[in-house]
Amino acid sequence: ILSIEGRYGTLQAYVTPRVQPKTCQVRQYQIKPLSLHQRTHCLDRDRPMNTLTLKGQFSFAEVHSWIVFCLPEVPEKTPVGESVSFYFQNTFLDTQLECTYRKGEGYFKSDNISTISILKDVLSKEATKRKINLNISCDINEASVTHTLKLIHPKLEYQLMLAKKVELIDALKELQAHEGNMDFLIPEYRSILEEADQLLKEHKKQPTSLERLYGMITDLFIDKFKFKGTNVKTKVPLLLEILGSYDQNTLLAFFDTAT
Repeated sequence: ILSIEGRYGTLQAYVTPRVQPKTCQVRQYQIKPLSLHQRTHCLDRDRPMNTLTLKGQFSFAEVHSWIVFCLPEVPEKTPVGESVSFYFQNTFLDTQLECTYRKGEGYFKSDNISTISILKDVLSKEATKRKINLNISCDINEASVTHTLKLIHPKLEYQLMLAKKVELIDALKELQAHEGNMDFLIPEYRSILEEADQLLKEHKKQPTSLERLYGMITDLFIDKFKFKGTNVKTKVPLLLEILGSYDQNTLLAFFDTAT
């Protein structure tokens, strides 16, 4: 089961052993809005950062409870002192998040605009539930979008290459069986046959990685323009078409000229 950031709730599992007598246990797991983040102790300060600022009539304990709701590895007990800072890293993309907050104000910085978008939406909902008015402002750094796409690039390129190699395996095996050896194949194809078992094993282990990366790029595209007040959902099919014949420069150009 893979979690997708921005989608959250309770995962409920019914666990039944194979032995007799039959029993059943119910397990519940909270899937947090920023479930792919983990605590870290250092940040790269040279990255282009987007900033979300919250101000309002909320207590230190209230804003802390919102962060506990949003992110893993945050202690439920309100920290001692007047303010606190937590640092996080996205385990899939390696993007960063810094959370600093106190009574009446909170500052959230990330090099991933989608992280800021999720936080903005979830914190607004949590405050609304408690009938707390928030003054929300966002300072968006356009360079962060290109930066995030460049972080995604090697992962996407690897998954596309893996998928391409796996597609060729059956045809290459058929050729090998027909010819009786691999001598006639170019080195690239010989390498695919030699590594076939490993390639299939790796592809089976992460079958949805490519779709997951496409989803993150699509969210990034929508979020970039959402902060500009533009709805670009009608252009998502064109984005997916570009991803289908992926070229990094073409994708970057599309993000710059989509409106």
